[in-house]
Amino acid sequence: MPFRTPNIANMTDKKFLPQLDENLPTDVFFHYFFLEAKTETLSHSHPWGQLHLIKQGRLEMEVDKQKMFCPANYAIWTPAHLLHRAFNHNDVEYCAINIEFELSQKLPTSACMFPLTPLLRAIVDDLVERQTTEVLSTEDKYLSHVLIERLSKTNPIENYLPFTDDKLLAPILMQLQENPADDSSLEIWAKRVFSTERTLARRFQKELKMSFNDWRQRAKLAKAMVLLKDAISINEIAYQLGYSQGSSFIKMFRKHTGVTPEQFRKEQQGK
Repeated sequence: MPFRTPNIANMTDKKFLPQLDENLPTDVFFHYFFLEAKTETLSHSHPWGQLHLIKQGRLEMEVDKQKMFCPANYAIWTPAHLLHRAFNHNDVEYCAINIEFELSQKLPTSACMFPLTPLLRAIVDDLVERQTTEVLSTEDKYLSHVLIERLSKTNPIENYLPFTDDKLLAPILMQLQENPADDSSLEIWAKRVFSTERTLARRFQKELKMSFNDWRQRAKLAKAMVLLKDAISINEIAYQLGYSQGSSFIKMFRKHTGVTPEQFRKEQQGK
């Protein structure tokens, strides 16, 4: 197998670098491991493409110096030879789908994220639940090639929750991640960072390719996915995210995920 997972539990600094062979054993190869909270993967690359998925929670990666945030219903794509490293705040069950170079040419040549549609999720779940590693059977070869073909026709996004080191935006983004209940308007934020609302609005579009409100809502949704892992009520999660009523939070969550928070929680727990 091209990856040999170290015993993370015995690592005091929780940093590791996967040991890689030069070639994949099959054109598509699945690799799994459990990562403890606050574990960092050191920067590395592969001569093949790689799709990164997690079962629940969130995964943060830095790909070619670009920070990427991935909730469990998305997957991060890293093309061949592109430096990347990962960091996870919570325990995660991680899966990497490794795709040999020629096949990977059907997918984007730059790092991106794919939303996992019901069909993509069904294919991945089937292969993962059977703990597929080397793709050898005719059935699994068909499934893996359908997966690649469907990915090639799925509209990717650059990043679910993009970040920037812009001197005006960075403190705003950091505060909203730390305190998603902060519903201060862009006008108020402009005063805090000694700027203007118009200037901040332009920078959000230029640096993050989305509006202030869109970014803040994505930050709330990302935080909600983390909180739903804990045994706290939906109303308490809504309160922590700045919603005065649980129904408003449920409506937002369902709009963006297609399921209620409680359904999402049960799915992540495998119930």
